[in-house]
Amino acid sequence: MVFGEKNKFAIEAYHEPSGLKWAGFGRLCVHVAGKSLGNILDNHCSLFHATDRFRELSGSIVNLWDEAFAGLSDAEIFSRIDDALYLGEPSELGPACAPFDFLTNTGEMFNGTKTFIVCRPNGRVSIFYQLRDDTFGSGACDVDFFQAAALEYVHWFDEQVRGVGPPYFPINPFDPNETIPGS
Repeated sequence: MVFGEKNKFAIEAYHEPSGLKWAGFGRLCVHVAGKSLGNILDNHCSLFHATDRFRELSGSIVNLWDEAFAGLSDAEIFSRIDDALYLGEPSELGPACAPFDFLTNTGEMFNGTKTFIVCRPNGRVSIFYQLRDDTFGSGACDVDFFQAAALEYVHWFDEQVRGVGPPYFPINPFDPNETIPGS
């Protein structure tokens, strides 16, 4: 399934459950200005973390900007976030830059890819990426387009998991005293 348009922004995902306990596993990548990020051929990956990120961003993306980025190029913004989160010495900037981390470390399909995201004051969502071979790139789309693709994907994912997963996922499966909420 493809949500969005590959030449702008799209989420491509396939649900591949193999039994109830594997609901929510499959393949996923994102397309940014025609470039595929993530390995769509890497099957049976957990889709939960990436889905949670899309769920979060669909409502908060419009607030994802820092005035410190004003006047900087895409590469400079990427570098500033990357330094604060991954390369520089631990500092106060790290936590402040955490919301700009997009899909880095959200699943096996994104191994070796760093992705950051901002929403510029003009309503354009910019996604910056660095591949395993240090290739840098970026792409942008309108905030409404990003939100629509993200929400459509999240809705699809929720329907897929509800259709094959058990009706209740325990908060702590190792707690024998835990009860199902509302029972």
